[in-house]
Amino acid sequence: MPYNQINVILGGLIHIPIIILILKFIESKFNTRNWTTEELNYNKII
Repeated sequence: MPYNQINVILGGLIHIPIIILILKFIESKFNTRNWTTEELNYNKII
């Protein structure tokens, strides 16, 4: 059974938030670095 264009577009749009959530989860797993105060204050103007 072939799908019409509306079903294909809606199916693609529904997957966008799911992909974003998966990428945010992966980013949070790899972004667990502890910053030192020297690194945090590196670009601040005195």
